[in-house]
Amino acid sequence: MIEQLRKVWQRRELLWYIVRFQMKAEKKNKVLGFVWSFLDPLLLFLTYVILVHVIFQRGGPQFPVLLFIALLSWRWFASSLQRSVTSVTSKIGLVQSVRFPLAILPLSGIIIGFFDWLFGFVILLPMLFIFEASFTVNILWLPVLLLIEFVGIVGACLIFAVVGTYLSDLGNILQFLIRIGLYLSPILYSVKDVITDERLTMLYMLGNPFAGLLESYKNALIRGTPPSEYALVGAAVACVVFVIGLWYFSRSEYKLVKAI
Repeated sequence: MIEQLRKVWQRRELLWYIVRFQMKAEKKNKVLGFVWSFLDPLLLFLTYVILVHVIFQRGGPQFPVLLFIALLSWRWFASSLQRSVTSVTSKIGLVQSVRFPLAILPLSGIIIGFFDWLFGFVILLPMLFIFEASFTVNILWLPVLLLIEFVGIVGACLIFAVVGTYLSDLGNILQFLIRIGLYLSPILYSVKDVITDERLTMLYMLGNPFAGLLESYKNALIRGTPPSEYALVGAAVACVVFVIGLWYFSRSEYKLVKAI
């Protein structure tokens, strides 16, 4: 597994080349091009604000900004998984003509997703002032939370990249799972507003490792409080998924070349 990481580092120039090429390819035939990197999260955000905040009149005064940071982090996770499913099969020509560590392919999709997160963060910055976020030293937790999410995403994407090579229907299944996950995670709501019983809250947070991470983003960036203690659950799960994903991909890499 360590050898896999070393190989990826050695071919990092190829990784960045694929990232740049894929980002240009995704925006190439769109009239607004890279502007969609800002519009995509913004339009999705406005849809949920109108639905939840305006029509159903739910959520407090800071609901829009709480929603936006949660959506950004969820979209990074979801888009990375979706790209990973076809990351190997969509690059058949490259795989068959150049020898390189195949882990670069799902990793490139994760990096593109992170750039999308950064584009969305540009929109988030003025919102933090508009909705009077509490700026405290806890904002320094942001890089740690991003690292936890990155580690978990890498592990999950490595697994999905292998399975997606053999199971062409995985993309459709994943779309359904992502939709369910969005509603089961504290994105359109905050946990404390939905679950008041402490025992049920604990069961929910332990059963959904991503929940603690999303609440921690809200705490550190907007509420000015430390990350949720359940972020440790997310960190532990992320590390386990990373190790399993790296082991599974390293074990299956040679077979993938033959499978495509």
